[in-house]
Amino acid sequence: MFFLEILTSYILPIIYSSLVSLILVMLILFIFRIKDSNIRILFFFLPLIKPFIIIIEKMDIGSQYFKSNAGTIGIRFPDPNNILRIIKNFERGPSILSDMNYLIFLLIITCITTILIIRWIILYLFYRDLAYEDKVGRNDAPDIYSIIDNFIKKIKIKAPDVSLTHRKYVSPFVIGIKRPTLVLSPHLLEKLNTNEKETLIQHELSHIKRKDNLIGWVALILRDFLFYNPFAYIAYNLIKTEQERDSDKLVVKYSNKPKKEVATNILNTILKIRSISTSRPSPQLTRSFYNKSLSFFNQLRLKNRINSILKVTTPGIYSRVFPKILMCIFFLALLVLQLMFVVKIDNFYIFLR
Repeated sequence: MFFLEILTSYILPIIYSSLVSLILVMLILFIFRIKDSNIRILFFFLPLIKPFIIIIEKMDIGSQYFKSNAGTIGIRFPDPNNILRIIKNFERGPSILSDMNYLIFLLIITCITTILIIRWIILYLFYRDLAYEDKVGRNDAPDIYSIIDNFIKKIKIKAPDVSLTHRKYVSPFVIGIKRPTLVLSPHLLEKLNTNEKETLIQHELSHIKRKDNLIGWVALILRDFLFYNPFAYIAYNLIKTEQERDSDKLVVKYSNKPKKEVATNILNTILKIRSISTSRPSPQLTRSFYNKSLSFFNQLRLKNRINSILKVTTPGIYSRVFPKILMCIFFLALLVLQLMFVVKIDNFYIFLR
């Protein structure tokens, strides 16, 4: 019964919350025609953040809601008193730990958290290893640094370090927050012509400008905590897609190249990356520039990405300050507001919110 309560009080409401949040976000983006990728990413974080409100809020609904109704739907706000009850339960300490169900549940949570932490450490060490594999200076790679120096003046960032990785399956990516490192594959660079190489490096520098590396890690951690929630994966992929699209837009804006040329360079680069023989699949976060799979959905995503570049209007890349403030307020309102659906089965309640 204890684990059934965990399922109905937490797991199902969390999945439901992400689903409803994702639907609301898609409707809002469609209705208001929001093109600013930063605002779109903010809203796509909603299905990743909102479930944690459900996690910290234990609902006692048996004596409070809808005793005579089989089900109902409505809108509510989180009750701070529910969170205070949890704090008081923790103050009881030993009395809770004496319950075998709580001990088993605590052990499961500890194991899951430990596995996730180990996973993040392994990913970080992998990226760190690549970042220090073969660092090159200006004298070693003057053509790469020439592209970097020309573009960073326009987007106003500091020049990152450059590291070459000789693992052919690795797609170019950026690692580091305070001191970013641009990781490139010499095997890939050999396949690219001058314009394609320039667009590729400019795209990765745009990720640095946008702080996508930090945002990507935050989204990854939230998604991993919600590993049982399929809608968290959808939200995460939407965030990554927006990061790629906006980096493409920045290349169009600051490179002074025609949109069609940028789109062609990106498409050719992706096709050449895919043509490189791989000994094993590349880790998740290193596939920032492309998706290796040729599945229908990835082909559709690539088509939408190219169309997005061709439709770029430079003045419309980002919203003005006042609309951004309004959208942030709207985001906070959606974060707190809960669309609840209560189902009563005999004397048992399932409270989705």
